[in-house]
Amino acid sequence: MNKVTFLRGGRYHEKANDVYRMAQEDFDAIDFESEIWITRLEKFVNRHKNEQVARLKELKRYALADNNIKYRPAKTDEYAADNRIASDFARYITIFEQGYMLGQPVQYKNEVTELQEQIDTFNRQNNEAYHNILIKTDLSIYGRAYELLTVDLIDGKASVKLNKLDPEKTFVVYDDTTNNKSLFGVYYYSIDYGDGVRKDFINVYTNDMIYMYVNNNQDISGLKLKDYDEVWFDGVPINEYSNNEDRTGAYEPVLDSIDAYDLSQSELANFQQDSLDAILMVTGNPYTGTAENDIDEEGNIVPNSRLAVSLAFKRARIMIMDDNPNPNGSTPDAKYLVKQYDTEGSEKYKQRLVNDILRFTFTPDTLDANFSGNASGESMKYKLMGSDNRRVMQQRLYEKGLMRRLRLAVNVWRIKGNDSTAYDDINETNIVFTANVPKSDAEIVGLAAQLVGQVSDETLFEILSTVTGIDAEVEMERIKLEVGEAPPVRRPVIEDEITE
Repeated sequence: MNKVTFLRGGRYHEKANDVYRMAQEDFDAIDFESEIWITRLEKFVNRHKNEQVARLKELKRYALADNNIKYRPAKTDEYAADNRIASDFARYITIFEQGYMLGQPVQYKNEVTELQEQIDTFNRQNNEAYHNILIKTDLSIYGRAYELLTVDLIDGKASVKLNKLDPEKTFVVYDDTTNNKSLFGVYYYSIDYGDGVRKDFINVYTNDMIYMYVNNNQDISGLKLKDYDEVWFDGVPINEYSNNEDRTGAYEPVLDSIDAYDLSQSELANFQQDSLDAILMVTGNPYTGTAENDIDEEGNIVPNSRLAVSLAFKRARIMIMDDNPNPNGSTPDAKYLVKQYDTEGSEKYKQRLVNDILRFTFTPDTLDANFSGNASGESMKYKLMGSDNRRVMQQRLYEKGLMRRLRLAVNVWRIKGNDSTAYDDINETNIVFTANVPKSDAEIVGLAAQLVGQVSDETLFEILSTVTGIDAEVEMERIKLEVGEAPPVRRPVIEDEITE
Protein backbone atom coordinates (compact mmCIF):
# COMPACT_ATOMS: atom_id res chain seq x y z
CA MET A 1 0.00 0.00 0.00
CA ASN A 2 1.41 3.39 -0.98
CA LYS A 3 2.04 5.93 1.77
CA VAL A 4 -1.01 8.16 2.27
CA THR A 5 -0.56 11.91 2.55
CA PHE A 6 -2.67 12.47 5.63
CA LEU A 7 -5.08 15.43 5.65
CA ARG A 8 -3.16 17.29 2.96
CA GLY A 9 -3.40 17.72 -0.80
CA GLY A 10 -5.78 16.22 -3.33
CA ARG A 11 -6.91 12.67 -2.85
CA TYR A 12 -7.36 11.41 -6.39
CA HIS A 13 -6.28 11.80 -9.98
CA GLU A 14 -8.07 14.63 -11.77
CA LYS A 15 -9.66 12.04 -14.11
CA ALA A 16 -10.55 9.60 -11.33
CA ASN A 17 -14.27 9.80 -12.12
CA ASP A 18 -14.30 10.50 -15.85
CA VAL A 19 -16.77 8.78 -18.18
CA TYR A 20 -15.01 7.11 -21.12
CA ARG A 21 -16.23 7.99 -24.61
CA MET A 22 -15.54 7.12 -28.23
CA ALA A 23 -16.81 8.57 -31.50
CA GLN A 24 -19.47 6.37 -33.11
CA GLU A 25 -17.62 6.28 -36.44
CA ASP A 26 -14.43 5.08 -34.72
CA PHE A 27 -16.34 2.33 -32.98
CA ASP A 28 -18.02 1.24 -36.23
CA ALA A 29 -14.59 0.90 -37.86
CA ILE A 30 -13.17 -1.44 -35.20
CA ASP A 31 -11.65 -4.75 -36.25
CA PHE A 32 -11.77 -6.56 -32.91
CA GLU A 33 -8.87 -8.87 -33.86
CA SER A 34 -6.52 -6.17 -35.12
CA GLU A 35 -3.39 -4.97 -33.31
CA ILE A 36 -4.61 -1.37 -33.60
CA TRP A 37 -7.77 -2.15 -31.63
CA ILE A 38 -5.98 -4.34 -29.07
CA THR A 39 -3.52 -1.49 -28.39
CA ARG A 40 -6.41 0.94 -27.90
CA LEU A 41 -8.19 -1.52 -25.61
CA GLU A 42 -5.06 -1.87 -23.46
CA LYS A 43 -4.88 1.93 -23.22
CA PHE A 44 -8.46 2.07 -21.98
CA VAL A 45 -7.71 -0.57 -19.33
CA ASN A 46 -4.46 1.11 -18.29
CA ARG A 47 -6.22 4.47 -17.98
CA HIS A 48 -8.79 2.86 -15.71
CA LYS A 49 -6.08 1.23 -13.59
CA ASN A 50 -3.84 4.29 -13.35
CA GLU A 51 -6.45 7.05 -13.06
CA GLN A 52 -9.54 5.56 -11.43
CA VAL A 53 -8.81 2.40 -9.47
CA ALA A 54 -6.88 4.20 -6.69
CA ARG A 55 -10.02 6.18 -5.81
CA LEU A 56 -12.22 3.08 -5.90
CA LYS A 57 -9.83 1.11 -3.69
CA GLU A 58 -9.63 3.90 -1.11
CA LEU A 59 -13.42 4.19 -0.91
CA LYS A 60 -13.61 0.42 -0.42
CA ARG A 61 -11.00 0.61 2.34
CA TYR A 62 -13.13 3.11 4.24
CA ALA A 63 -16.14 0.81 3.89
CA LEU A 64 -14.01 -1.83 5.64
CA ALA A 65 -12.89 0.67 8.34
CA ASP A 66 -9.34 0.58 6.92
CA ASN A 67 -9.14 4.37 6.99
CA ASN A 68 -6.18 6.58 6.11
CA ILE A 69 -5.33 6.97 9.80
CA LYS A 70 -3.82 3.48 9.50
CA TYR A 71 -1.27 4.86 7.04
CA ARG A 72 -0.44 8.08 8.82
CA PRO A 73 3.34 8.75 8.96
CA ALA A 74 4.91 7.36 12.13
CA LYS A 75 5.77 9.72 14.96
CA THR A 76 9.39 10.80 15.20
CA ASP A 77 9.41 10.02 18.93
CA GLU A 78 9.73 6.28 19.07
CA TYR A 79 8.78 6.23 22.77
CA ALA A 80 5.50 8.13 22.35
CA ALA A 81 2.19 6.28 22.00
CA ASP A 82 1.11 6.07 18.36
CA ASN A 83 -2.37 4.53 18.21
CA ARG A 84 -4.29 4.37 14.90
CA ILE A 85 -8.06 4.16 15.56
CA ALA A 86 -10.32 4.05 12.49
CA SER A 87 -14.00 4.91 12.81
CA ASP A 88 -16.71 2.98 10.96
CA PHE A 89 -18.74 5.94 9.66
CA ALA A 90 -18.52 4.73 6.05
CA ARG A 91 -20.22 1.42 6.78
CA TYR A 92 -22.83 3.12 8.99
CA ILE A 93 -23.76 5.56 6.21
CA THR A 94 -23.74 2.81 3.56
CA ILE A 95 -25.99 0.47 5.54
CA PHE A 96 -28.42 3.31 6.31
CA GLU A 97 -28.74 4.34 2.65
CA GLN A 98 -29.08 0.76 1.42
CA GLY A 99 -31.67 -0.15 4.05
CA TYR A 100 -33.64 3.10 3.77
CA MET A 101 -34.13 2.72 0.02
CA LEU A 102 -34.28 -1.06 -0.43
CA GLY A 103 -35.20 -2.45 3.00
CA GLN A 104 -38.63 -2.87 1.44
CA PRO A 105 -38.08 -4.75 -1.87
CA VAL A 106 -38.77 -2.95 -5.14
CA GLN A 107 -42.15 -3.83 -6.68
CA TYR A 108 -42.85 -4.17 -10.40
CA LYS A 109 -46.37 -3.66 -11.68
CA ASN A 110 -47.52 -4.22 -15.26
CA GLU A 111 -51.16 -4.53 -16.31
CA VAL A 112 -50.31 -7.20 -18.93
CA THR A 113 -50.67 -10.44 -16.97
CA GLU A 114 -48.32 -12.48 -19.17
CA LEU A 115 -45.55 -9.88 -18.89
CA GLN A 116 -46.07 -9.48 -15.14
CA GLU A 117 -45.68 -13.23 -14.65
CA GLN A 118 -42.49 -13.22 -16.74
CA ILE A 119 -41.03 -10.37 -14.68
CA ASP A 120 -41.95 -12.12 -11.41
CA THR A 121 -40.30 -15.34 -12.59
CA PHE A 122 -37.17 -13.47 -13.68
CA ASN A 123 -36.89 -11.72 -10.30
CA ARG A 124 -37.50 -14.93 -8.39
CA GLN A 125 -34.87 -16.89 -10.33
CA ASN A 126 -32.24 -14.21 -9.70
CA ASN A 127 -33.05 -13.46 -6.06
CA GLU A 128 -33.49 -9.96 -7.43
CA ALA A 129 -34.23 -8.27 -4.09
CA TYR A 130 -30.81 -9.30 -2.70
CA HIS A 131 -29.07 -8.52 -5.99
CA ASN A 132 -30.52 -4.98 -5.85
CA ILE A 133 -29.09 -4.55 -2.35
CA LEU A 134 -25.63 -5.53 -3.62
CA ILE A 135 -25.91 -2.98 -6.42
CA LYS A 136 -27.04 -0.26 -4.00
CA THR A 137 -24.16 -1.09 -1.63
CA ASP A 138 -21.66 -0.57 -4.46
CA LEU A 139 -23.39 2.69 -5.35
CA SER A 140 -23.00 3.98 -1.80
CA ILE A 141 -19.34 2.96 -1.70
CA TYR A 142 -18.06 3.71 -5.20
CA GLY A 143 -20.74 6.01 -6.61
CA ARG A 144 -21.21 3.55 -9.47
CA ALA A 145 -22.21 -0.10 -9.85
CA TYR A 146 -22.28 -2.68 -12.64
CA GLU A 147 -24.19 -5.84 -13.45
CA LEU A 148 -23.77 -8.30 -16.31
CA LEU A 149 -26.75 -10.04 -17.89
CA THR A 150 -26.09 -13.52 -19.27
CA VAL A 151 -28.33 -16.15 -20.85
CA ASP A 152 -28.95 -19.80 -19.99
CA LEU A 153 -31.04 -21.92 -22.36
CA ILE A 154 -33.34 -24.31 -20.50
CA ASP A 155 -35.60 -26.56 -22.60
CA GLY A 156 -35.22 -24.22 -25.54
CA LYS A 157 -36.28 -21.17 -23.53
CA ALA A 158 -33.98 -18.38 -22.45
CA SER A 159 -33.34 -17.71 -18.79
CA VAL A 160 -31.63 -14.37 -18.09
CA LYS A 161 -29.16 -14.30 -15.19
CA LEU A 162 -27.95 -11.29 -13.20
CA ASN A 163 -24.28 -11.08 -12.14
CA LYS A 164 -22.78 -8.22 -10.11
CA LEU A 165 -19.42 -7.01 -11.42
CA ASP A 166 -16.61 -5.43 -9.43
CA PRO A 167 -16.43 -1.65 -10.14
CA GLU A 168 -12.66 -1.83 -9.65
CA LYS A 169 -12.46 -4.02 -12.78
CA THR A 170 -15.34 -2.74 -14.92
CA PHE A 171 -16.16 0.28 -17.06
CA VAL A 172 -18.44 1.23 -19.94
CA VAL A 173 -17.52 3.33 -22.97
CA TYR A 174 -20.24 5.63 -24.34
CA ASP A 175 -20.65 7.47 -27.62
CA ASP A 176 -19.89 11.16 -27.95
CA THR A 177 -23.49 12.30 -28.41
CA THR A 178 -26.04 13.65 -25.96
CA ASN A 179 -27.87 10.31 -26.21
CA ASN A 180 -25.18 8.78 -23.98
CA LYS A 181 -25.48 5.44 -25.78
CA SER A 182 -23.23 2.67 -24.46
CA LEU A 183 -20.94 1.32 -27.21
CA PHE A 184 -19.22 -1.45 -25.25
CA GLY A 185 -18.46 -2.58 -21.72
CA VAL A 186 -15.17 -3.95 -20.40
CA TYR A 187 -14.57 -6.40 -17.58
CA TYR A 188 -10.94 -7.31 -16.90
CA TYR A 189 -9.33 -9.52 -14.28
CA SER A 190 -6.21 -11.58 -13.56
CA ILE A 191 -5.53 -15.06 -12.27
CA ASP A 192 -2.26 -15.67 -10.45
CA TYR A 193 -1.27 -19.34 -10.43
CA GLY A 194 1.85 -18.70 -8.35
CA ASP A 195 5.49 -19.34 -9.31
CA GLY A 196 5.33 -16.35 -11.62
CA VAL A 197 2.55 -17.82 -13.76
CA ARG A 198 -0.25 -15.35 -14.40
CA LYS A 199 -3.00 -14.76 -16.94
CA ASP A 200 -4.76 -11.49 -17.70
CA PHE A 201 -8.26 -11.57 -19.15
CA ILE A 202 -10.23 -8.79 -20.81
CA ASN A 203 -13.84 -9.35 -21.90
CA VAL A 204 -15.41 -6.80 -24.24
CA TYR A 205 -19.22 -6.75 -24.52
CA THR A 206 -20.95 -5.03 -27.45
CA ASN A 207 -24.65 -5.01 -28.28
CA ASP A 208 -24.37 -8.32 -30.18
CA MET A 209 -21.01 -9.96 -29.35
CA ILE A 210 -18.60 -10.78 -26.56
CA TYR A 211 -14.87 -10.76 -27.35
CA MET A 212 -12.52 -12.58 -24.96
CA TYR A 213 -8.85 -11.53 -24.85
CA VAL A 214 -6.06 -13.29 -22.95
CA ASN A 215 -2.50 -12.29 -22.08
CA ASN A 216 -0.39 -15.15 -20.80
CA ASN A 217 2.78 -13.85 -19.22
CA GLN A 218 4.57 -16.91 -20.60
CA ASP A 219 3.71 -15.68 -24.09
CA ILE A 220 5.77 -12.81 -25.48
CA SER A 221 3.06 -12.03 -28.06
CA GLY A 222 0.99 -10.20 -25.39
CA LEU A 223 -2.77 -9.71 -25.44
CA LYS A 224 -4.58 -11.71 -28.10
CA LEU A 225 -8.19 -12.41 -29.07
CA LYS A 226 -8.86 -15.92 -27.80
CA ASP A 227 -12.56 -16.40 -28.54
CA TYR A 228 -15.79 -14.61 -29.30
CA ASP A 229 -19.47 -15.44 -29.04
CA GLU A 230 -22.84 -14.00 -29.92
CA VAL A 231 -25.15 -12.30 -27.41
CA TRP A 232 -28.86 -11.70 -27.92
CA PHE A 233 -29.60 -8.64 -25.83
CA ASP A 234 -29.60 -6.12 -28.67
CA GLY A 235 -27.75 -3.85 -26.26
CA VAL A 236 -24.54 -3.84 -24.22
CA PRO A 237 -25.24 -6.46 -21.51
CA ILE A 238 -23.17 -4.59 -18.89
CA ASN A 239 -25.62 -2.30 -17.11
CA GLU A 240 -24.15 0.71 -15.28
CA TYR A 241 -25.85 2.44 -12.33
CA SER A 242 -24.95 5.87 -10.93
CA ASN A 243 -25.44 7.09 -7.37
CA ASN A 244 -25.77 10.67 -8.60
CA GLU A 245 -24.81 12.76 -11.61
CA ASP A 246 -21.23 13.08 -10.33
CA ARG A 247 -20.95 9.34 -9.56
CA THR A 248 -19.69 10.03 -6.04
CA GLY A 249 -20.15 7.67 -3.10
CA ALA A 250 -22.37 8.30 -0.10
CA TYR A 251 -19.54 9.21 2.29
CA GLU A 252 -16.97 10.44 -0.24
CA PRO A 253 -17.65 14.18 0.43
CA VAL A 254 -16.90 13.80 4.17
CA LEU A 255 -13.69 11.75 4.05
CA ASP A 256 -11.72 14.72 5.43
CA SER A 257 -14.07 14.96 8.42
CA ILE A 258 -13.79 11.21 9.00
CA ASP A 259 -9.99 11.53 8.94
CA ALA A 260 -10.15 14.42 11.42
CA TYR A 261 -12.37 12.37 13.74
CA ASP A 262 -10.01 9.39 13.51
CA LEU A 263 -7.07 11.65 14.33
CA SER A 264 -8.86 13.11 17.36
CA GLN A 265 -9.78 9.67 18.67
CA SER A 266 -6.27 8.37 18.12
CA GLU A 267 -4.63 11.31 19.88
CA LEU A 268 -6.99 10.88 22.82
CA ALA A 269 -5.91 7.24 23.07
CA ASN A 270 -2.27 8.37 22.82
CA PHE A 271 -2.82 10.87 25.65
CA GLN A 272 -4.35 8.21 27.88
CA GLN A 273 -1.49 5.79 27.18
CA ASP A 274 1.19 8.44 27.68
CA SER A 275 -0.45 9.44 30.96
CA LEU A 276 -0.18 5.87 32.20
CA ASP A 277 3.46 5.87 31.15
CA ALA A 278 4.19 9.36 32.55
CA ILE A 279 7.82 10.27 33.21
CA LEU A 280 8.92 10.38 36.86
CA MET A 281 11.01 13.52 37.44
CA VAL A 282 13.48 13.29 40.30
CA THR A 283 15.31 16.45 41.42
CA GLY A 284 18.16 16.89 43.87
CA ASN A 285 20.65 14.44 42.34
CA PRO A 286 23.69 15.31 40.23
CA TYR A 287 23.32 14.87 36.49
CA THR A 288 25.31 11.89 35.21
CA GLY A 289 26.99 11.41 31.86
CA THR A 290 30.68 12.24 31.67
CA ALA A 291 31.58 11.82 27.99
CA GLU A 292 32.58 15.06 26.28
CA ASN A 293 30.68 14.45 23.01
CA ASP A 294 27.21 13.03 22.44
CA ILE A 295 27.88 11.73 18.90
CA ASP A 296 31.04 10.05 17.62
CA GLU A 297 32.64 10.49 14.19
CA GLU A 298 30.47 7.74 12.69
CA GLY A 299 27.24 9.38 13.88
CA ASN A 300 26.60 6.95 16.75
CA ILE A 301 25.53 7.94 20.26
CA VAL A 302 28.51 7.91 22.65
CA PRO A 303 27.90 5.70 25.73
CA ASN A 304 27.69 7.61 29.04
CA SER A 305 27.20 10.87 27.22
CA ARG A 306 24.49 13.28 28.27
CA LEU A 307 22.40 12.27 25.23
CA ALA A 308 22.82 8.56 25.98
CA VAL A 309 21.84 9.08 29.60
CA SER A 310 18.82 11.19 28.59
CA LEU A 311 17.60 8.48 26.22
CA ALA A 312 18.10 5.88 28.92
CA PHE A 313 16.04 8.00 31.29
CA LYS A 314 13.31 8.32 28.67
CA ARG A 315 13.29 4.59 28.07
CA ALA A 316 12.92 4.05 31.81
CA ARG A 317 10.30 6.85 32.02
CA ILE A 318 12.49 8.70 34.56
CA MET A 319 14.08 12.17 34.43
CA ILE A 320 16.79 13.10 36.95
CA MET A 321 17.42 16.83 37.45
CA ASP A 322 20.41 18.47 39.20
CA ASP A 323 19.69 21.38 41.58
CA ASN A 324 23.28 21.80 42.89
CA PRO A 325 23.23 25.55 42.11
CA ASN A 326 20.69 25.87 44.92
CA PRO A 327 22.52 27.96 47.59
CA ASN A 328 20.63 26.17 50.35
CA GLY A 329 21.84 22.78 49.18
CA SER A 330 20.09 19.93 47.48
CA THR A 331 16.32 19.73 47.81
CA PRO A 332 15.21 16.25 46.71
CA ASP A 333 11.76 15.93 45.12
CA ALA A 334 9.88 13.52 42.80
CA LYS A 335 6.76 14.01 40.69
CA TYR A 336 5.19 12.81 37.44
CA LEU A 337 5.13 14.93 34.29
CA VAL A 338 1.59 14.82 32.90
CA LYS A 339 0.16 16.95 30.09
CA GLN A 340 -3.11 18.73 30.68
CA TYR A 341 -6.09 17.59 28.61
CA ASP A 342 -9.09 19.79 27.76
CA THR A 343 -11.76 17.12 28.08
CA GLU A 344 -14.74 19.38 27.46
CA GLY A 345 -13.20 21.16 24.47
CA SER A 346 -12.09 17.91 22.88
CA GLU A 347 -15.50 16.28 23.26
CA LYS A 348 -17.22 19.31 21.72
CA TYR A 349 -14.82 19.21 18.80
CA LYS A 350 -15.49 15.53 18.17
CA GLN A 351 -19.24 16.01 18.45
CA ARG A 352 -19.05 18.82 15.89
CA LEU A 353 -17.21 16.47 13.52
CA VAL A 354 -19.84 13.77 14.03
CA ASN A 355 -22.63 16.28 13.38
CA ASP A 356 -20.93 17.47 10.19
CA ILE A 357 -20.36 13.92 8.90
CA LEU A 358 -23.99 12.94 9.43
CA ARG A 359 -25.44 16.29 8.29
CA PHE A 360 -23.51 16.44 5.03
CA THR A 361 -24.41 12.83 4.17
CA PHE A 362 -28.08 13.35 5.16
CA THR A 363 -27.83 10.51 7.67
CA PRO A 364 -29.90 10.79 10.87
CA ASP A 365 -28.17 10.35 14.20
CA THR A 366 -30.18 7.59 15.86
CA LEU A 367 -28.35 8.22 19.15
CA ASP A 368 -29.67 11.77 19.27
CA ALA A 369 -31.99 12.26 22.25
CA ASN A 370 -34.50 13.97 19.92
CA PHE A 371 -34.51 10.97 17.58
CA SER A 372 -36.48 8.74 19.90
CA GLY A 373 -38.86 5.88 19.41
CA ASN A 374 -41.64 8.02 20.90
CA ALA A 375 -41.62 10.43 17.94
CA SER A 376 -44.74 10.42 15.81
CA GLY A 377 -44.75 9.58 12.12
CA GLU A 378 -45.12 13.26 11.20
CA SER A 379 -42.17 14.37 13.32
CA MET A 380 -40.08 11.54 11.86
CA LYS A 381 -40.83 12.86 8.36
CA TYR A 382 -39.27 16.21 9.24
CA LYS A 383 -36.23 14.54 10.75
CA LEU A 384 -35.80 12.48 7.58
CA MET A 385 -36.59 15.24 5.08
CA GLY A 386 -32.98 15.59 3.90
CA SER A 387 -32.60 11.81 3.66
CA ASP A 388 -35.88 11.59 1.74
CA ASN A 389 -34.83 14.21 -0.80
CA ARG A 390 -31.57 12.37 -1.39
CA ARG A 391 -33.33 9.00 -1.61
CA VAL A 392 -35.86 10.22 -4.19
CA MET A 393 -33.07 11.50 -6.44
CA GLN A 394 -31.17 8.23 -6.12
CA GLN A 395 -34.32 6.20 -6.79
CA ARG A 396 -34.85 7.93 -10.12
CA LEU A 397 -31.35 7.05 -11.27
CA TYR A 398 -31.75 3.52 -9.90
CA GLU A 399 -35.07 3.12 -11.70
CA LYS A 400 -33.35 4.10 -14.95
CA GLY A 401 -30.98 1.15 -14.52
CA LEU A 402 -33.78 -1.24 -13.56
CA MET A 403 -35.79 -0.32 -16.67
CA ARG A 404 -32.75 -0.89 -18.89
CA ARG A 405 -32.31 -4.28 -17.21
CA LEU A 406 -35.91 -5.21 -18.05
CA ARG A 407 -35.60 -4.03 -21.66
CA LEU A 408 -32.45 -6.12 -22.14
CA ALA A 409 -34.20 -9.16 -20.64
CA VAL A 410 -37.24 -8.66 -22.90
CA ASN A 411 -34.99 -8.64 -25.98
CA VAL A 412 -33.76 -12.11 -25.03
CA TRP A 413 -37.24 -13.42 -24.14
CA ARG A 414 -38.48 -12.18 -27.49
CA ILE A 415 -35.67 -13.80 -29.50
CA LYS A 416 -35.13 -17.05 -27.63
CA GLY A 417 -38.52 -17.58 -26.05
CA ASN A 418 -42.11 -16.81 -26.87
CA ASP A 419 -42.30 -13.87 -29.26
CA SER A 420 -45.37 -12.44 -27.61
CA THR A 421 -46.80 -8.98 -28.28
CA ALA A 422 -47.05 -8.62 -24.50
CA TYR A 423 -43.36 -7.70 -24.47
CA ASP A 424 -44.18 -4.48 -26.32
CA ASP A 425 -45.60 -3.11 -23.06
CA ILE A 426 -42.40 -3.45 -21.03
CA ASN A 427 -41.98 0.34 -20.89
CA GLU A 428 -45.37 0.56 -19.17
CA THR A 429 -43.97 -1.24 -16.13
CA ASN A 430 -44.39 0.78 -12.97
CA ILE A 431 -41.47 0.43 -10.57
CA VAL A 432 -42.46 1.17 -6.96
CA PHE A 433 -39.98 2.01 -4.19
CA THR A 434 -41.12 2.05 -0.57
CA ALA A 435 -39.00 3.89 1.98
CA ASN A 436 -38.10 1.59 4.85
CA VAL A 437 -39.29 3.89 7.63
CA PRO A 438 -40.33 2.54 11.04
CA LYS A 439 -44.06 3.12 11.55
CA SER A 440 -46.37 2.07 14.32
CA ASP A 441 -49.09 -0.43 13.38
CA ALA A 442 -51.71 1.88 14.89
CA GLU A 443 -50.76 4.71 12.52
CA ILE A 444 -50.90 2.40 9.48
CA VAL A 445 -54.31 0.98 10.44
CA GLY A 446 -55.59 4.50 11.14
CA LEU A 447 -54.41 5.69 7.72
CA ALA A 448 -56.10 2.75 6.01
CA ALA A 449 -59.37 3.48 7.86
CA GLN A 450 -59.31 7.08 6.64
CA LEU A 451 -58.86 5.94 3.03
CA VAL A 452 -61.84 3.56 2.97
CA GLY A 453 -64.08 4.59 0.09
CA GLN A 454 -61.42 6.84 -1.44
CA VAL A 455 -59.09 4.19 -2.87
CA SER A 456 -59.53 0.61 -4.07
CA ASP A 457 -59.61 -2.35 -1.68
CA GLU A 458 -56.40 -3.66 -3.23
CA THR A 459 -54.60 -0.40 -2.40
CA LEU A 460 -55.86 -0.61 1.18
CA PHE A 461 -54.56 -4.15 1.52
CA GLU A 462 -51.19 -3.09 0.10
CA ILE A 463 -50.99 -0.45 2.85
CA LEU A 464 -52.00 -2.99 5.50
CA SER A 465 -49.61 -5.68 4.25
CA THR A 466 -46.83 -4.29 6.48
CA VAL A 467 -49.09 -4.96 9.48
CA THR A 468 -50.68 -8.27 8.45
CA GLY A 469 -47.67 -9.67 6.59
CA ILE A 470 -50.07 -10.82 3.85
CA ASP A 471 -49.70 -9.78 0.22
CA ALA A 472 -52.59 -7.66 -1.12
CA GLU A 473 -53.50 -10.18 -3.85
CA VAL A 474 -53.56 -13.07 -1.35
CA GLU A 475 -55.76 -11.04 1.00
CA MET A 476 -58.19 -10.26 -1.85
CA GLU A 477 -58.46 -13.96 -2.70
CA ARG A 478 -59.10 -14.84 0.94
CA ILE A 479 -61.95 -12.33 1.11
CA LYS A 480 -63.47 -13.73 -2.09
CA LEU A 481 -63.39 -17.23 -0.61
CA GLU A 482 -64.98 -16.06 2.62
CA VAL A 483 -67.75 -14.22 0.81
CA GLY A 484 -68.39 -17.19 -1.47
CA GLU A 485 -68.47 -19.81 1.28
CA ALA A 486 -70.10 -17.95 4.16
CA PRO A 487 -73.91 -17.47 4.32
CA PRO A 488 -75.16 -13.95 3.70
CA VAL A 489 -75.08 -11.77 6.76
CA ARG A 490 -78.60 -10.72 7.78
CA ARG A 491 -78.95 -7.30 9.28
CA PRO A 492 -81.04 -7.33 12.50
CA VAL A 493 -84.49 -5.82 12.11
CA ILE A 494 -85.09 -2.63 14.10
CA GLU A 495 -88.54 -2.01 15.64
CA ASP A 496 -88.86 1.45 14.07
CA GLU A 497 -88.51 -0.10 10.65
CA ILE A 498 -91.36 -2.58 11.36
CA THR A 499 -93.62 0.27 12.42
CA GLU A 500 -92.89 2.22 9.27
